[in-house]
Amino acid sequence: MKIQRMKTNRIVNPLGFDLKTPHVSWTVTDTEAKKQLWARVEVSKTEDFADVIFDTGACKTASSLGVPVEVALEPRTRYFWRVTVMGDNGETSTSDTAWFETAKLDEPFTAQRISPCLAPDTAPYMRRAFEITGEVLSARAYFTGLGIYELYLNGEKANDEYLAPGCTAYDSWIQYQTYDVTDLIHTGENVIGAILGNGWAKGRFGFDGVVGDYETNFPGKPCNMYTDEYLLFGELHVTTTQGETVIVTDENWQCAPNPLTFGNIYDGERYDANLEIENWCAPSCTYANWQPVKLNTTTNLGAISARLSLPVKAKHIITPKQITTPKNELVFDLGQNITGWFTFMADLPAGVELRVQTGELLQDDCFYRDNLRTALSEYRYISTGKKAFIRPIATFYGFRYIKFSGVADLTGITDIQAWALYSDLEQTGEITTANEKVNRLYLNSVWSQRDNFLDVPTDCPQRDERMGWTGDAQAFCPTANYNMDCGAFYTKYIRDLLEEQKRLDGKVPDVAPLLIGRKPGEANPMLANGGGHCGWADAAAIVPWETYIATGDISVLENGFESMKLWADWIYRYDEAHGATRLWPGIEFHFADWLALDGPESGFNPESVLGGTDITFLCSAYYYKSTMCVANAARALGKTTEYDVYKKRADEILDAIRREFYTAGGRCAAATQTGNAISLSFGLAPEFAREKITETLRGLLAMNKGKLKTGFLGTPVLCRALSDNGANAEAYTLLLNEENPGWLYEVNMGATTIWERWNSVNPDGKISGIGMNSMNHYAYGAVFEWVYKNVCGLNPVPDVPGYKKAVIRPQPDVRLGAAKAMVNTAAGYFETGWQYEDNGEVTYTVVIPFDAEAEVYLPKKDGTTEEMTLTAGTYTFTL
Repeated sequence: MKIQRMKTNRIVNPLGFDLKTPHVSWTVTDTEAKKQLWARVEVSKTEDFADVIFDTGACKTASSLGVPVEVALEPRTRYFWRVTVMGDNGETSTSDTAWFETAKLDEPFTAQRISPCLAPDTAPYMRRAFEITGEVLSARAYFTGLGIYELYLNGEKANDEYLAPGCTAYDSWIQYQTYDVTDLIHTGENVIGAILGNGWAKGRFGFDGVVGDYETNFPGKPCNMYTDEYLLFGELHVTTTQGETVIVTDENWQCAPNPLTFGNIYDGERYDANLEIENWCAPSCTYANWQPVKLNTTTNLGAISARLSLPVKAKHIITPKQITTPKNELVFDLGQNITGWFTFMADLPAGVELRVQTGELLQDDCFYRDNLRTALSEYRYISTGKKAFIRPIATFYGFRYIKFSGVADLTGITDIQAWALYSDLEQTGEITTANEKVNRLYLNSVWSQRDNFLDVPTDCPQRDERMGWTGDAQAFCPTANYNMDCGAFYTKYIRDLLEEQKRLDGKVPDVAPLLIGRKPGEANPMLANGGGHCGWADAAAIVPWETYIATGDISVLENGFESMKLWADWIYRYDEAHGATRLWPGIEFHFADWLALDGPESGFNPESVLGGTDITFLCSAYYYKSTMCVANAARALGKTTEYDVYKKRADEILDAIRREFYTAGGRCAAATQTGNAISLSFGLAPEFAREKITETLRGLLAMNKGKLKTGFLGTPVLCRALSDNGANAEAYTLLLNEENPGWLYEVNMGATTIWERWNSVNPDGKISGIGMNSMNHYAYGAVFEWVYKNVCGLNPVPDVPGYKKAVIRPQPDVRLGAAKAMVNTAAGYFETGWQYEDNGEVTYTVVIPFDAEAEVYLPKKDGTTEEMTLTAGTYTFTL
């Protein structure tokens, strides 16, 4: 018996996170036992467990999905924990030791916010020298900065993460990071420092942008939404054999211009190596022109909070290949569309300004970037004549292709690599089939998740947007929770949503964080009038509920319930103010079934955006779904009064929808593919009408030659609605269609991520438009929820979340040949797959982890179903 995947609040050994009540979890492998008899969790402040401060004893109810550690946590303290498990065969095992470490909790900072005394918008080095006496036993840095900062000690980067402090509404809350820097500090003279650049808070970022200009240094607009000044704040605590030394940000620090002379998230960065200061963060630095710093009393910061954001790390390193273009450009192809940046060694003559541009696709076999709109997405490097390692600092790119210019050839440019950056998420799911194009499509969906899970779930990573769009997030959330352990990632996003809702009386904006300037006198039309859009704002209710089902972590609901209620109550008040019909009237703008192919301009405008499904129907459908999410969450949390309120409200909404949109003969008035699919998927259709609505949906597909017309709201549920209602063959036809519109059309056109539009690229290879056309949008990758749940058959059970109980109900189709889902769920490793044999029978494989069970339904060759209940083990059936 082995105990693995030990996590606290879904994070392995979290350092300095805002944990509230820690919940520790684990999985068990390599045992013949089927069920857990008991588990014992022990917590100690010492690694040898000589002083145990929390002990569940041999607890029969201790769940591997999460045991709350109910102790009074102390600030800046590491807690060690281990778990002992006994199986029903008498086998026991004790885990290795894991830990979690608190940040400062309620301990006040003695640090002060500091900014450089330099010319406006001059990005700084900031540093301070200090002495340490005695042997260093431990050292922690608790720091944050704006726009983006990297912390250094004695010439070494303090951590392996990038783009800190992450993306938040900084006037509501800003995260500080905790770093273990014990190994970087020594007895005697030391230096701590930071390099700062622009980012989300400072520099150009936001809607309605005006491009920046490298030649004139015009920064672009909107600019400096949260701060006009660079800012650093933090404390360094060093414990030695002679006591504790605390170094804080104050007026004893120094500053100087750093090499980042231009830059922002959208336009990229210019690095002038002539401004480098040798050994700038080391005791050996001889630079004599350090300037003072000042206390920052003007930047409007919200609460300085321990981090929720997972660190952004370099998760994959790719070596690109040079390609030849008709224009003889110096272009490299990664072979994969990524989010991140490029690195290389540069040994160029002094004064050379190297320009690096990025793009997602080629046009006429040449470099192309026009679909990035106003985002310049480039990098400039000015050489001193010395060999140097080059990487960006305070920006990131969405790209597959890199173009070098400013040099005649690549002489002196070597070791070119691309780093894929995203939040440090564990990949938990994998799908394989007998169809290589479907396999590539699955990889495309995973890569789009990676590329758009950089601290917030963004819409796209490349153009002048890169924001936490709520509609994309809710559409993809169930799929995301299969692909990766998203519990901690979504916990941070739920906080982003809540902070905006507090400003808007519960209404959810279209993006969170809502990165729009809030300085006095600035006009903020989206802040004042935007948001509250069906299928977008409902992320506040859907994301916490779906994540709870996937993880079984009750803390997700505890943290998310306020946001869920605020949103459901906002819709209810809107309903009350517009007739109290228990419908959500679609009398204002809604994105609705965005980018569907059945809208008023579909067929003659390749860049049309609006779908054709009735807006009031879609609004009311999500009114019902969000209200039910709140009711279900209330029940899970034991909030019986709230459950009664929201369940009654949901019943009234459902009754109103059925009276308004369903005929006595069983037809849905929202007579589109999306309308019928949502009718079935959301449980809106009366039972007597489901068969007719399914037949109507079949007919709509047949009229369109078996192809879809759905957009952002219809696509995630379309195949599931079909397979769940006896139209499995039609669902497979949609998946396997290789013409436009269809998922495999993108694969045939060379896509390595999911496109924003079905027609992002035309069959002749020409881009269909540049107004809004991303090659890296994960929303339509939500089809893999259907592949996990219906094709392969792995379904969670909401009443027993976290896959302690599953329903396994594969729905094979001979055209696919074989399919298998492998998912390291919160409960452990599940596998469910099938393969057609030559005689027409199907061989099924099922793997169920320790302490879990599954209700299994396997289709047989004769059309009947084999039903069974299985506990932990590996099973094979040929039927």
